[in-house]
Amino acid sequence: MEEPAGLDGRGRRMWRESLAIWALTPAHLVLLEEACRIADRLEVLDSMLRSVSRNVKPDIEQFPYISGLLAESRQQSTALKALLAEIRQGQYGASPAVVDSAGGAGVSDLTARIARKQAEG
Repeated sequence: MEEPAGLDGRGRRMWRESLAIWALTPAHLVLLEEACRIADRLEVLDSMLRSVSRNVKPDIEQFPYISGLLAESRQQSTALKALLAEIRQGQYGASPAVVDSAGGAGVSDLTARIARKQAEG
């Protein structure tokens, strides 16, 4: 599958590695694309925070700027976490790399395991 236009390094890597382990519905591919963009945004925010932290002066004038960057970074991290949780729920045909030790990779796998157990005994 072709990588979405405009992704930077972190987003491209996330796209490639995610598709290598997950088989996703078209709707979840859209979520993955947005997750990759957020990953790139987080990289930019981190770079900005690192730059500011190297040049921090003990004056109150920088506080709103630093505080705003930290708040945005937290919001983007929360959004990324939610998207990844949704994507993980939407996978079908997960590779062994993401399958848990009980043999499943999501709610549908749990349902299938329950059905197998009921049929066995």
